[in-house]
Amino acid sequence: MHGILIWTALAPALTLSATEPEPLPVTVAPEAIAVEGFIGYGAEWDPRGYDLYGVTDAEFAVVRERVEWMRLPVARMMMLAKWCYLGEGQYDWNTREMQLLYRQLDVCQALGSTVLLTDWGCEREWVRPPGIEKTDDPRYAEVIATYMDHLVNAKGYSCIRYFILVNEPNYEIGDFERWAGGLRNLAAAFSQRGLDKQLTIAGPDHSNADDWLFKAVDQLKDVLGAFDVHRYASDKDVAPGKLEDYFANQWHYARQNDPVANGKKFIVGEAGMNDYASHPASNAKIGTHYYGEFMADFAVQAVQAGSHAVCAWQLDDNSHLDFAWGLWSNKTQGMILRPWFFPWALLARYVPPGATIYRVADPAPWVRVLAARKDSGWTFCLVNRGDDGVQIALSAPGEGTPAARRYVYAPDGFLTGDKGFPQPVDEVGLDFSKPILIDSPGHGVTLLTTME
Repeated sequence: MHGILIWTALAPALTLSATEPEPLPVTVAPEAIAVEGFIGYGAEWDPRGYDLYGVTDAEFAVVRERVEWMRLPVARMMMLAKWCYLGEGQYDWNTREMQLLYRQLDVCQALGSTVLLTDWGCEREWVRPPGIEKTDDPRYAEVIATYMDHLVNAKGYSCIRYFILVNEPNYEIGDFERWAGGLRNLAAAFSQRGLDKQLTIAGPDHSNADDWLFKAVDQLKDVLGAFDVHRYASDKDVAPGKLEDYFANQWHYARQNDPVANGKKFIVGEAGMNDYASHPASNAKIGTHYYGEFMADFAVQAVQAGSHAVCAWQLDDNSHLDFAWGLWSNKTQGMILRPWFFPWALLARYVPPGATIYRVADPAPWVRVLAARKDSGWTFCLVNRGDDGVQIALSAPGEGTPAARRYVYAPDGFLTGDKGFPQPVDEVGLDFSKPILIDSPGHGVTLLTTME
């Protein structure tokens, strides 16, 4: 959805009529902290499809402008060893694939984004570098350490802060022990080059294989500096608020069985909807309002459960040929922003790195509330999965009456500027001396922010 859309339901009104139900009380308690040192809401952003679609520099400038508006705080990004490794110890740092990777890393470096670089593997033919066929081959770890030394030290990409060995290894490899052997080889190779001081290894990056997380905690906690999982969820779990329980159980296992887990980050490396999906290519609902409602709900539950970062799959359809999962369509389809760009871009922009996320009890089974604070700035996000509008009365610690911008995402429209970027419907004063009233339409998302 693109352009300026305004509808009468957005007329500013933060008071109740005599016939309306009482607002739902919500309290943000200073001691109820879900996450400290938040990394951000981001997306998978891969360079592989950009050349296949023939994305020009001018078209990439449009992508960059969108990423900059989002202030994209975190990006999970694909790397393949074969893009630079020629075999027999030889490397080419200026292949077309590496140039495309540099172009995206340049954007992330300028923005100060956190990049989770992921080598997608070596065992399947389409990813295989010359002469390497198994993940636990020491040469594979040496190749990765060599190209990471190039990226971090020679090229200066300090934005790369996490490294993930193999995309969804439970599918890509299917053998935990072989992957674990490769991970230990990698840790040794990083240590030998001093890269362990610059990079954190995250994993296991599993999808639909919870036992990989449990075994990784038990056997690899000395190697993994962060825990990362994927989740394509069903709305039968998300709508009633059960997704929060799923992530809470994953992270609880790590905290119970890793003595230093509280000093590590918990990351949702890929987030999306499993319903209506034709894996891996597309989701039939990706262009609907419903997808944005679902993803906003996913986003709130994931951080309420203690996740430090959530990366949506995926930033745009240019990333992979013939995939349709992005915040906007591919070049051949005009790079049109989809409705779910509106709530996801707002969360990326206004729940910034370093924020504290507070654990807020759901005021109703179908209502979620996000409360995030950084310095004196606040962002509140209300997600209403019900058919009818809802109002909450939110009590939060704070002072004065700062002006907050109010954004509303509703089934019958939302307000954007001429480039499709979210626009506030109004500004309201947040009087912290009394409960703050926040409305959200049925199947809608309302975001209030005083963040810069």
